[in-house]
Amino acid sequence: MKFSKGTDYALHAMAYLVWQKDSTDKLPVQELAQKLDVSSTYLSKILARLVKRKYIIATSGAKGGYSLPANWKEISVYDVIVAIDGEPTLFEDSFNHGSECKIQRLMMEVETDMIQALKNRSIEQLI
Repeated sequence: MKFSKGTDYALHAMAYLVWQKDSTDKLPVQELAQKLDVSSTYLSKILARLVKRKYIIATSGAKGGYSLPANWKEISVYDVIVAIDGEPTLFEDSFNHGSECKIQRLMMEVETDMIQALKNRSIEQLI
């Protein structure tokens, strides 16, 4: 399974916000982009998706920026992946063999295990 660059940026941004969680300052997108060495324009689009899902909080103004919500410990790595890339799929069976196809069953089992592992990992575990 390959995740997009957007998911990579989102997970790193979330990890940085978790690492900075004790700071009372909001983190401006330019500062976050500089810390991650990425485009602030692209990062802004990624962060907007996380704001829409309420995984981060955006505050405007001179002292504005991004911060974590009160329930940030409940956000899983899987939540962030889905916010950026949608529901991931690992395997597409090109044949219409149905449920008796052992290859499809194996791949679906592995995919289910991977998704559960990502759901069981909090963003707090990113740092």
